[in-house]
Amino acid sequence: MRRTLTSAVLGVVTAALLSSCMGGAAGGGAAADGPPVRGGNLNVAVPTDPQSLDMVANPGQVTAHLGNMLYEKLFEVDRTFTARPMLVQDYTTSPDRLTYEFKLRQGVTFHDGAPLTANDVVASLQRWQTGHRTGQLVSPDIEAITAPDPATVTIRLKRPRYPLINELAGAGTEIYEAKNLAGVPPTGFGQDKAIGTGPYKLKSWDIGRELVLERHPGYASRSEEDWGGQAGAKHAYLDTVTYKVVSDQDALINGLQTGQWDHAMPTNDQYETLRANPAVVVHNLPGGNENVVIPNFNPGSRFADPRARQALNLLLDKPALNAATGGSKDLTLETGAFASPDNQAFYSTAGDEVYRQRDPEKARQLLAEAGITAGATVRIVTTNSYPEFGKWAVLIQDELSKIGITTKIDTFDFATMLGTLTKDPGGWDLTTLFFDSALTSPAQMPALTLGTLNGSSSPELDALMAEYNASTSPEQAKAVVDKMQAFTWQQLSVITLSQSKLYAAYSPKLKGYGDFYRVFWNSWLAS
Repeated sequence: MRRTLTSAVLGVVTAALLSSCMGGAAGGGAAADGPPVRGGNLNVAVPTDPQSLDMVANPGQVTAHLGNMLYEKLFEVDRTFTARPMLVQDYTTSPDRLTYEFKLRQGVTFHDGAPLTANDVVASLQRWQTGHRTGQLVSPDIEAITAPDPATVTIRLKRPRYPLINELAGAGTEIYEAKNLAGVPPTGFGQDKAIGTGPYKLKSWDIGRELVLERHPGYASRSEEDWGGQAGAKHAYLDTVTYKVVSDQDALINGLQTGQWDHAMPTNDQYETLRANPAVVVHNLPGGNENVVIPNFNPGSRFADPRARQALNLLLDKPALNAATGGSKDLTLETGAFASPDNQAFYSTAGDEVYRQRDPEKARQLLAEAGITAGATVRIVTTNSYPEFGKWAVLIQDELSKIGITTKIDTFDFATMLGTLTKDPGGWDLTTLFFDSALTSPAQMPALTLGTLNGSSSPELDALMAEYNASTSPEQAKAVVDKMQAFTWQQLSVITLSQSKLYAAYSPKLKGYGDFYRVFWNSWLAS
């Protein structure tokens, strides 16, 4: 499966869908691959066009991975999901935990040659506060974001916020030039303003076919060599990176095997085939996806009744749904957790007993009590951009048909699916998605912030979020995480099917690659 979806279009977080795209351990790396080679073009197959390079307006999976190459944040995550300074040189926190002062690195320039200033950071973070779901959730705790001088940014809080640094390393906090953010509509800026401080810059974009990045000659790297992930030193050895839109899985696999693509992230059902091919390197990636069915709580949906949601959980044959994506059992963990086991601060087994329940007859009774009887129609919205979503939808249809419930499945491309879910809040009953399971604060996690998509907001969850934010230690925070996950299984804002490991498949010519999704700085092509 592909990397997580975290979308402001949905009104949920990042990964995602998506959009902060973290995770992954280092592979062999530069030490094992010999001295770096400068030059050449890397061909990367991606499943969809990014549609936008604005990480606030559209932090989808492909947008996020491209954004990691173009833009940088105050903090970035390393290979263990730990936030590390990126555009920040150093920072201090006041004893009352209400004031953060960040000193910016000097010598950092945007792709157009303009120097990074504190005003750029302030403008970018203020837009994050209003335009990105995580920023909107963080914003009530922020008193002000100011620039006392060109090299200093100050954030003053109304109350302490335990995960603030992690949130500043999350999706949507990318730093843009302030002048390019003036008057930007909610739909985002155009490609002419896709200007960041990252090691690569936009060269060309043939929408729907390919997008090309080229080396930013003025890039100022940090000096650390051992952080991995999205943090530390970044060396742009490749001249260009070309992202080819390849939506057909057969074309994707054929291209990998014939050397047409140098890197791809195929679906699970291709894993064993690729792993057996000596012409392709296959490497598993820590972190992964939380695979979910989302019931709609909004009026007009048949699942606004909690008995209907309870029934769905009892009806679903989760092992069968998980098996539908194919591939190795090594890639699937049957758990109801909303975080990957690699994400130790958020992995929890709370609610596992609810996850493992299955009782189709009890499900039939509860559906009848909720008014969903033979002849009723359940509306599922899904996408053909990610094949596993459609497979899950068909299996849910089969389960419901066994008890006499009719199902209507509407399948769209991914962008149209998002619009369909949001334009008519009561016009659908279920949808199938996956979320980033390596996110590092509750405000980033779609499973906890789906209220704007499916109407699942609640005072109880708001109180738990506030309790987490007030934590003062990892132990205290983890205890609240357990409560959050238990409440999620009580409320059933999502029904988690499993955790999926991710993998990359790539050419043996690709060296220095840290097995961190589509991060290609520090990578080169062997001659």
